[in-house]
Amino acid sequence: MDKYSIITAIAIIVIITPIFYGMWGIYSVEKLQIGTPDSKFRYFDMSNHEKIEICNPLPFFVSFNGLKIESYYQNDIKGVFEIGPTTISPNTSEILDASFSSENFAEAQYLFMHMDGQFGREIPIRLDPNKMVVVTNFETKIIGVIPYQNTITQSAFDFTNMMNEDSKCENNS
Repeated sequence: MDKYSIITAIAIIVIITPIFYGMWGIYSVEKLQIGTPDSKFRYFDMSNHEKIEICNPLPFFVSFNGLKIESYYQNDIKGVFEIGPTTISPNTSEILDASFSSENFAEAQYLFMHMDGQFGREIPIRLDPNKMVVVTNFETKIIGVIPYQNTITQSAFDFTNMMNEDSKCENNS
């Protein structure tokens, strides 16, 4: 091989490596699973105890810059759960502290309490559960510079079912 072929090969590797690393970051964040550290998910408990379990089923470390879970009722935001920059070890789940904020904490807890009771079939339907939407947003960066967001919008009932699913990880808390 002549020296120009070697320089070209090295340049290609130098260019492709960060692109591959960025694409891997996107793929790995999309594979993260969120759940509840308790046996059964309840919005009211999550707003009070502010803990979320995140499972990394991949054999590599996964990092993200932030996680926001926003709860809306009739297109009005009722509360936001936030987790800052985090790295999750391979094939493990970790229980992370989240911060919950709401413009009207009592109203958010009232809504969450009713949704928990309705989804658990413990109380009759008083508030329309179809009007509650949960938006989950993982924030990461491609090549450490370009912001990327993986956003999932679900009904409150679908979010509850997702949080109650068994994860593919062993608990490493």
